[in-house]
This record gives sequence, structure tokens and C-alpha cells, in this order.
Amino acid sequence: MKLLRLFSLLILANLISTVALPKHALAQVTELTATVDRNTVLLDESIELSITARGSADRGAINFDALKNDFNVSTPSISQSTQVINTTMTRSVTWRVNLYPKDAGVFTIPSFEVDGKRSNSFAVTILPLDAQNKNEPRDYFVEASLNNDSVYLQQQLLYTIKIYLSKDIQRGNLSLPVLEGAIIEQLGEDKDYQEITDGISYRIIERNYAIIPQSSGEFEISGPIFEAQVLTSSRQSFANFGRTRSIARRAPNVTLTVEPMPENYPYTWLPSDFVEVSEQWQGDETTLEVGEPITRTITLTAMGLTKEQLPKISSLYHPSFKAYPEQAQLSSVQHNNSIVSQGVYNTAIIPSQAGNYVLPEVRVPWFNVKTGKTEFALLPAKSVEVKPASSANNVPVQAGVNDAQNSEDTSTELVQAPSQEQASDLTAVAANNTYPNWLVYVLVSTNVFTLILALVLWLSRHNQSTEAKASEGKPVQNSALTEQTSFAQLKAELEQGKLDKLSYNLNQWLSLLLGNNHHSISLSLSKQAQSDAVNSALSHYNKVLASQYSNKDAKQDFPAFIKSLQEYRNNVLQTKPTSPLQALYKK
Repeated sequence: MKLLRLFSLLILANLISTVALPKHALAQVTELTATVDRNTVLLDESIELSITARGSADRGAINFDALKNDFNVSTPSISQSTQVINTTMTRSVTWRVNLYPKDAGVFTIPSFEVDGKRSNSFAVTILPLDAQNKNEPRDYFVEASLNNDSVYLQQQLLYTIKIYLSKDIQRGNLSLPVLEGAIIEQLGEDKDYQEITDGISYRIIERNYAIIPQSSGEFEISGPIFEAQVLTSSRQSFANFGRTRSIARRAPNVTLTVEPMPENYPYTWLPSDFVEVSEQWQGDETTLEVGEPITRTITLTAMGLTKEQLPKISSLYHPSFKAYPEQAQLSSVQHNNSIVSQGVYNTAIIPSQAGNYVLPEVRVPWFNVKTGKTEFALLPAKSVEVKPASSANNVPVQAGVNDAQNSEDTSTELVQAPSQEQASDLTAVAANNTYPNWLVYVLVSTNVFTLILALVLWLSRHNQSTEAKASEGKPVQNSALTEQTSFAQLKAELEQGKLDKLSYNLNQWLSLLLGNNHHSISLSLSKQAQSDAVNSALSHYNKVLASQYSNKDAKQDFPAFIKSLQEYRNNVLQTKPTSPLQALYKK
């Protein structure tokens, strides 16, 4: 117990003395030394720099920025040690960094200072790779290559790293290549194979990267760094058996030229060597039926592009087709050392009128990086025939479906008159069974009441269904919203150039202006075709719709569009009856 108390008191006294000491006493450094593991290396090798401070020093006392002009500097590793010899305690702090030379030559490791103590400065020699002794083959080195040293902006290039190993390693790690602002992605798994170089058998680990530059100009891709633990070759004693040492090899830098996008390029920029667009239909697309939905799937495939680079594909359909596009499904896979991206665009189409129609072609412009020219992935125009709704599916898409006829037909099928044989059988059964008169009256009254109640319920549901069908396809109107307010909202949206809700706002205003005479935007604007204002308003609206399905940025004349709508509104208000009596006595 006495020894335990004495030990506790010593620890407490040490803590109190540590806290009580002034800051400069804790940070007192008596000696500062700098050493390297080698002072002559090849350009792709590394130098380990160690700086040791005798005494207590702050962990952030050393700044290695002075080395960054000539070397790539790794993150420092810091270790602290404390030794007690004959009641004398000594402390030390050691900083270790790996230096990766940027060029060949003789460079100076500068002097560092901590608490007034300075380390020694010295020179290191960096030899070019061709200065190595051919008679002394290298055990470990790394090579880097590009499939193309000149590419277009956002064009994928293939970057390959090969690690050459003539001796075994315990474990290793490879960093990423560096190109500022570029997209860098590893392609597939590492390849491991044997190869003989200069008469030496090497194990080669190959790794491929896809690099997509995001800016044009002249660049240098900084090679990745390979770090590994290898067994020491010392056999002086059993104590060194199984010990490892660290090695580091850096791949050489590779220069790259990135050409800009052609000047005034009019399309969405898709640099690739292969782009394809295809389509599939869930059903027979050549013969459609009114009211029957069919799904059209357009698939865009592009090599060397990420899924984020794929454009939107929108198809313009005839007004007699109702189109409901789904959200695009975008994905990317790796194939043959390339990124392959695919966009799947599904659209549900419902024809509303019978006839023969032409679905316009789908064109996706892309830039062929092999030929340096713009090409088009094309879906040709397609002729389709829309047949009237069949008797089995006699439910037209337009509002006002005649459900009463369907209900009457169904009731006719469910309630049929009995045949002659069935009637005779019923008569026989009735003759053999006699019931009191009061029971007959009760049963008859109950049946009559049930039939009347069923008839009332059917009429109520039929009226609700007819009203719902009649209102289908029309915009939901706010009872407090007036035609003047709706037109003011539409005008404000156009003045600001907002087109995302144009069709909805225009449909709502026309519904308030024309009432039951409004069925669709195009039909309402074309009813008075003899008016130049009508033709102008419809022309502006069609131009806006066309621009939303075009890759070109078409300039819109919004003031002229607003003026044509104002003239159209004035024409309608001048011819619109102001009261029911005026409509009745109109000459």
C-alpha cells in the first residue's frame, strides 16, 4: 500500500509540475537535426526526410512549404518519445515526410528552425530515369501511358498504370492520378500477369482509369504514387529476420492537350465515338386504337460519356395524341475500358381521334471525336394508323363519355326475361305452393320498395359519373378567380419569360373567357381564323411549344405574343353577349 501511495504521489507531482511550468519551459528545444534515408535517387523514387527536435516542441512547429517548389510533399507523420535515465527525463519529437522530386537535378534541403535552434541544410541529387545503371536492374518501378495525348473537351481518355515488381511485397497502395477539375474513375479490376523486360522477369499489376477533362488547354497529369512494404535483405542476425522497410515509386507525369469545343457549336455537346438511339413499343405501333394506351420506349446509348452528360429526349406529338412521359432512367456501366452510359425514356401515348398520323423523327446530335464532325443519331419518322375504339373498348378519351348506354347494356345482360320452359316450371311450382294473402302483399310491397330504391341510387350515381366525365380534361378553376385576374397572371408570366406553366395558365384563362365553348388551346385560338390576332396568337403559341422540344435556343418575341393575346381577348369580349337576354334577342 505504501508503494502504491508513493507511486500515486509521484504521478500527481509530475502532473502538477507539468501544468505549473511556463509555456516556454515546455517548448524548450536543445537540438534540431535533419536526415534523409538517401541523398541520391532516381526521378521516380522518393526521399524520406526526418527532422528530430530534442526537448518538448509543438507538433505544428515545422512548416514544409519551402520544399514544395522542388518536391511533392506527403502528409507529415509525427511521433513523440520520452526517456528516463537515472531520474533524468528527456523528450523528443520527430517529423517524417516523403519527398517526391518533380524534376532531375541537385536540390537543397533547407534549414528548419524551432525555438531558436536550426537544423543543418544539405543537398540531394535527383537522377533522370535514363541515368540508371543497366547492369543493375531495378526491383520496383511504375510506368504511365495514355491512349491519346490530344483529346476534345469532355472526351474520355484511357490512362494506364503498370507496376513492375521483381521481388515480393508485403502490402502495397496506389494513389489516384491528379488532373485538376477532371473526372477520374477506375475501370474494372486490376490485371496481374508476368512479363520479361531487359531479361528480368517482372510481376506486373496493371490498372486502368477513365479521365474526362472538364477544361481545355495544355495540362500535365501527375502520376500516382505506389507505396509498399518489402522485406529487408539484411542477414546479419536473426533479429532482422522478417523485418520490412517502406518503398515509394511515383509514375512519371504525362502531358495532355485538350481541344476546346468548336466555336459557336449549335447543339448539346456530346463528344463520343459512338452514339445510338433506338425505340421499342409495347404493342403494335403501326395500328393504334382510340383510347387504348401504348408505351413508347426510346433508348439512347453513348460511349465515353457519363450519365450526367446525356441530354433530354423529348418527342413532339400531334395534338390528337395525349403523351405522358416518365422520368428518364439513366445508368452507366464499364465495357472494354470505356464508360458506356444509357438513358431510357418511356412515354405513355393515348390517341384521342381516329386517322392516319406521322410521328416526327427523333434526332440526337453528337460530335464524332474520330472524324471531328457533328453526326446525328436518328429515329426516322413513323406513320401510324389510329382506328376507332372497338365495341369491347368503347370508351373514348374525350370528355363526356356516354356511360348511360353502357349501364343500360349491362343491365340488359344481367336481367333477362325467362324462357317459355322456365315460365311453365315457375307456374307449376306456384300451383303446388299456397301462401296466405297477407304474406303475398308484404313480399310484393318489399320488392317494389327495393326496386324504387335501387332506381334512385342508380340515377344518382349516373348523374355524378356524367358530371365527372364532362369535366375531365378541363382545368380546375378557382371560384374566386376572374377572367381579368387570370389574364393578368398569364401576362405577368410571359413578361418574365416563364414558360413552365404556360399551357396551364393559357388553358385556364381561355376556359374563363370562353366558358363551355373552350375545349383545347389550339381549337379555341383557331375558331376565329379570319382574325390576324388569332393567327398571330396561335403562331406564337406553336413556336413556344416547338422550342421546348428543340435543342436550339429559339428566341421568343414575348411582347408580340402578349399583344396578340390582348387583341384576341378584345375581339372575344366585343362579340361576347353581356347578358342572357342579349343572347336571346341577338339579331
